[in-house]
Amino acid sequence: MNEKEIFNRANNKCELCESDNNLSIYVVFESDNNDGYVVLCETCRNQIESENYDESHFNCLNTAMWSEVPAVKILSYKILSALGRSDLTDMIYLTDEEMAIANKKEEKILDANGNELKNGDNVTVIKDLDVKGAGKTIKRGTVIKNIRMCDVPDHVSCRVDGIGQVYLKAEFLSPSN
Repeated sequence: MNEKEIFNRANNKCELCESDNNLSIYVVFESDNNDGYVVLCETCRNQIESENYDESHFNCLNTAMWSEVPAVKILSYKILSALGRSDLTDMIYLTDEEMAIANKKEEKILDANGNELKNGDNVTVIKDLDVKGAGKTIKRGTVIKNIRMCDVPDHVSCRVDGIGQVYLKAEFLSPSN
């Protein structure tokens, strides 16, 4: 499923509150068939990312929680749980796999300075790193753009010019200015 298909599925509206202002795609969970994405408006996205929820805004979840889209149901469940709305979370039907995703605790990946790294961050390498199997070194001071969180603990996935896709330990990275 590509970006256009995701927006079409959502009828070009936020899949939580149905607003059509400042829409973007938000990753709820990674999956092979890309069904882990939802379309969110700026208001919903900002509240989710800051974990500062306005319960009156999220009354829209009374409808969204019945979505057929797994990512929408899972995100609705997570927000309602954070709001302490067990009266509604008890009604949401999630498969065992969806429930496991919804209850999975996100491990924070920290850089060399103790700052949390997130998908899309730009970082700087703080130490020369030999790349196994490539016979090359990533030099100290190299700026790496658009990192991605991955399943390897304490590592990020990224693309390095001249080397390609690699996994780097977060402890050797710092925020790029």
